[in-house]
Amino acid sequence: MDYILTTKLLIPALPAQFIARPRLMLSEFTRLTLVCAPAGYGKTTLLTDWARRLDMPCAWLSLDASDNDAQQFIMHLLSAIQNPCPAFAQTTATTLTSTQLPSINGVIRTLLNELCRLPQHLAIFIDDLHYIDQPSIYDALAFMIDHLPSHIHVIIASRNIPLLSLSRLRAQRQLTEFYTEDLRFNRLEVAEFCNQAMQLHLSTVLIDSLSERTEGWIVGLQLAALSLINNPQPATFINSFAGDDRHITDFLMDEVLRFLPAHIQDFLLETCLVSQFNASLCDAIRQSHNSRELIDELERTNLFISRLDHKRIWYRYHHLFASLLTSRLSQLTPDRVVVIHHRASLWFKEHGLLSEAIQHGIKAGDFEFVASIMEEHSATLFSLGRFTTALAWAYQLPAQLLAKHPKLTMLCAWAGLVMDNLPEIERHVRAASQCLEPYREAPLASQERALFGQLALIRSCQYCLMGDVERAEASVMDALGSLSPKQVLYRGASVCLGFCYYAQGDLAKAQRLFTENAAIRDAKYNLMIPIFATLGLGRTLLLQGQLVKAQAVYLQALSECQILGWQDVPVCGMLYLGLGELYYEQGLWQDAARVLQLGIDMTAAGHMQYINTWGRVLFARTQHQLCLDITALSSQHDNLLQSYSGRYVVETPPLSATLAQFWRQEGRLDLWQKWQQQAQLPSPEQLAYERRAEYLVLLDAYCQQKQAQLAQPLIDALMSHPHSSQNIRSLIVIKLSSMRLALQQQDLENARHHLLYALALVQDQPFKELFHHYYDEIMRLIQHYALDVQHYPAICKIESYHAYQQTMTEIATEPRMTISSSFGDVLLSQPTIVLSKKERQVAKQLLTGATSQEIAEQLCVSLSTIKTHTKHIYAKLGVNKRLQAIELLVKLNLA
Repeated sequence: MDYILTTKLLIPALPAQFIARPRLMLSEFTRLTLVCAPAGYGKTTLLTDWARRLDMPCAWLSLDASDNDAQQFIMHLLSAIQNPCPAFAQTTATTLTSTQLPSINGVIRTLLNELCRLPQHLAIFIDDLHYIDQPSIYDALAFMIDHLPSHIHVIIASRNIPLLSLSRLRAQRQLTEFYTEDLRFNRLEVAEFCNQAMQLHLSTVLIDSLSERTEGWIVGLQLAALSLINNPQPATFINSFAGDDRHITDFLMDEVLRFLPAHIQDFLLETCLVSQFNASLCDAIRQSHNSRELIDELERTNLFISRLDHKRIWYRYHHLFASLLTSRLSQLTPDRVVVIHHRASLWFKEHGLLSEAIQHGIKAGDFEFVASIMEEHSATLFSLGRFTTALAWAYQLPAQLLAKHPKLTMLCAWAGLVMDNLPEIERHVRAASQCLEPYREAPLASQERALFGQLALIRSCQYCLMGDVERAEASVMDALGSLSPKQVLYRGASVCLGFCYYAQGDLAKAQRLFTENAAIRDAKYNLMIPIFATLGLGRTLLLQGQLVKAQAVYLQALSECQILGWQDVPVCGMLYLGLGELYYEQGLWQDAARVLQLGIDMTAAGHMQYINTWGRVLFARTQHQLCLDITALSSQHDNLLQSYSGRYVVETPPLSATLAQFWRQEGRLDLWQKWQQQAQLPSPEQLAYERRAEYLVLLDAYCQQKQAQLAQPLIDALMSHPHSSQNIRSLIVIKLSSMRLALQQQDLENARHHLLYALALVQDQPFKELFHHYYDEIMRLIQHYALDVQHYPAICKIESYHAYQQTMTEIATEPRMTISSSFGDVLLSQPTIVLSKKERQVAKQLLTGATSQEIAEQLCVSLSTIKTHTKHIYAKLGVNKRLQAIELLVKLNLA
């Protein structure tokens, strides 16, 4: 695996020709200090000077292109803080080195909690942030800065303005800014640099001229000074010094390089292709043994070389200098470029720096070498949440080469499945099939047959994304017939088969397979399998009308993840999304919004496109109910939503149906009509039962539009399916729809029959949102028949829920509306059990699966206080276990 490069974490040494700049000293500490200017304006030197002067611990992180990966970034940031604070976040550091990496957002939250506990001030320096272009890293960094404790200060240097909340920080007076105009050398600084640091002895007139022509650009001054050292006509040189940066630099490079000895010029050209180097690496590239001496010579002459550590091991060239050397190398000896990259790749591989080895190998065209590295270290490159970086490398390999490396090809296919990229999945499946299809008849338990089994499982998942249940089931049976029951992928195939049964409506078989494979504690290397199984089990229980059990399944899984230290792994976001759906069904919108936001953040970090989009649509529906602006979806999601409009996928979350519900909820009739066209649902006579969730949305539309002639055939077709009796939630929807149709036809007796049937199905399960959708019709029948609502718990719940919803609507119409967490208290609780305000706050946290320590931190009280409140809650409920308490809290709406 990649090691933490410690040179990134060390405060650089100040250059020999350093000029003190008192006018740029920090006079006050704000949450963020930003130094922003183009290359060559002394940003790193300024930060280094600050770090060495500050009377507080300083954490330093120098970034480069290899840090443009969320997990790599967060590991380096944590290590940087541990430099001055060795005991900082040791548990989190251990988690980051495990095979189940958490999401960057989860780790940032943990780091913030740890930073709050630091007893002293701390300055965190982040240099060269412009190398980062990943939005997820900027989002996490912005969140961290927005929530920093007052004794922590972040200092950032970047060539461009970072994507952070600068305007808000500026308004809060929590931002100190230094830009190009601040960093330019003024005339006095130019004079001090030229005549004292560089000993050029220039006249006042020449100093003024040089200052004017360079406009205080520090690197330009450095380059000019090097050219002036041995120039007998400084005035001529300075007066001809003009043009844009590129021309200036090209000219000066010629002047500087022309005076260097040939062996130094060769060394510079041979070592300019690596972002940082040491003597050993340079020896390997140059095939020599004198690199140490040459590096010492460069350091003595201060020839744009920077020492990266105090032991004088690692160095780098100034970025502009390296860029120009690279250009010169390509012009003079282009054949040497490939050779240098090849030798560098071998050295980095030998020393365990995989990212650098792969990048140089690709540039050298050593694709076979790169493929072998990626296969050998696939667990590191693909399983630790970094597969997007690995995919970017794999995409640069020739297709014919991938066909020779089926393991690597299948890893790329798995990544494509997670990202729902059907073209890439097909490309890699085809490539792998060329090698593995002959293994279909290989002996059982052989490695060849297992490889074919993995390919068959990938194909099955591919067919699931394509919405082809029959071919998905056929392929997964091939996988089960080729994999050993002891293999992890056999469990994955069992879960995939569960999806097929779920789609076909055989919920009993699906539940058995999901239950067998949902134990988080049994996961060792692949957490995704039990999480998918848990989501499948939770949604199966939801359809079977067992909301309380479904909620207990999710909370139990989250609790197990917490115990094992996996609570921040991106795939765990699926559990929060499933829990959010249950909260929505129960009308607990505040709770739904909270856990859905968590799930969206985590699945986004895992690039789980289908699941993440489903979560976003659920969150948008929740925001609609809360009378909030829809922030879960924006114009940037339009194309993505259209790609899922009417698209059926063999998955437990029904994204297409949820999307249709949202568009109807928002009154977007244009998109609703487009969805109907794109869905192309078969007629009731040719019912595709696997798409029942979409049919139910269509049924609701028919009923609201009083189109009985379209609704009734659909009801008959859905009810006549052999597995219809297993899907309690669908039956409830069908019966309530039938009640609405009967009332439209003034058939009150038949409507009453359908309502009582639905009430018998729901029993005491909290389907509040579903029943409230038919509130007016239900109340009409209750009043007409004088039904005793006390005999029907579901009706009691929707009456209180209706009052709650009306209260929400009234508050939403008030100016400057705010939605507070106290709205959950509007829901009626069991009168015989009364929790205090503090106990209700603790109960809410218990339902999220949070530990006692986390609840204490969230509510800003001591751990002993939380334990006391928990003990009182248990006593009032008459239970002695957390899971029992959670089930009763949900059932009685006490949280």
